[in-house]
Amino acid sequence: MILTKEVKGSFAVDIEHLHSLGVVDPYSPKSLELYSSGQLSSEERLYFTLWGSSQLSTASFSARKRLVTQGEEVHAAYFIVSGNLLGIKGEEIFRLGPGSVIGLAEGVGGLPYSMTVVSVDAVQARLVAMHKLDGLLPRMPVGLRGILRSAVMRTLALKEPPEALK
Repeated sequence: MILTKEVKGSFAVDIEHLHSLGVVDPYSPKSLELYSSGQLSSEERLYFTLWGSSQLSTASFSARKRLVTQGEEVHAAYFIVSGNLLGIKGEEIFRLGPGSVIGLAEGVGGLPYSMTVVSVDAVQARLVAMHKLDGLLPRMPVGLRGILRSAVMRTLALKEPPEALK
């Protein structure tokens, strides 16, 4: 009996499109001009903002490296700048590319990683250290906390909010 895994989803910002527009460095005059022009999609704008954030550290991974393991505690979330990954959750496979965020919803919700993620090729990522967010969550305005709770529940397909967001 051969078991086949189902490709459940795929996400990637088209960075080749951004490069063709001249976006190769988030701080270049051409990139900043394009960002301000209104020509980028909301996904491209979010990608651009996180890519250039001075608040995030950078990490690189070679091909076939495990970034996270399903069930482990989230210490960092990963924003993928370049490269391709596979997320494995039971029999489901998710193709993840530039613009994907791994572990943020789980970390904010106080939950473990929901899938194991392995690099397919060389990957550059920006890291969000969860300890930096831990102090912010309790101080958030109620409305913003509610939006965050809804986003985490939708992202992770939860029926009830995690304890950390109640």
